[in-house]
Amino acid sequence: MCASRLSGPPVLALLVFLLAACQPAGGHVGAVATGHFSAAHKFPVLLVAWCGETGPRQVDLVGGQLRRHLVATREFDGNRLEVDLSAPGDDWRITDGAGEPVYRLVPESEREEYLVGIGSEPGEPGEGTEHDIGTVVFTTGAMADDEGVYARAEGVSEAEFAAREDFPPEC
Repeated sequence: MCASRLSGPPVLALLVFLLAACQPAGGHVGAVATGHFSAAHKFPVLLVAWCGETGPRQVDLVGGQLRRHLVATREFDGNRLEVDLSAPGDDWRITDGAGEPVYRLVPESEREEYLVGIGSEPGEPGEGTEHDIGTVVFTTGAMADDEGVYARAEGVSEAEFAAREDFPPEC
């Protein structure tokens, strides 16, 4: 009897609303591969695009002994952002794995593999956050060999390069 009351267009409308509400915000993260010598010795610029209402609040940079967390000092408008990991500016507070302030970001080695994760919620000082917007894995040496946007998600063995105008893909 209850099923007969909850049928037809009202149920379909409720189902569509619930499915839309359950969709993850997600997003895309890429690193600009500059294709020149200095790229092997400095961190790239990140291209971040998010699909939901909430933009990035924390960037985690992890590789080798390096643990850095960039926590946003403001909210970002729109749904796209560039973050220069070598010089992130006043929009970000940088800390190490213990939560202490850091003033400079330099790669340990051009062969070291780095994971960058972007989250819409900041973690406690020195702690990572859920990377619900996206991740990218790179070595600065590989990025010096190519040009375009480097996109390789965590757990994927092959990197993808795209033209800057083709990034990001649709949500």
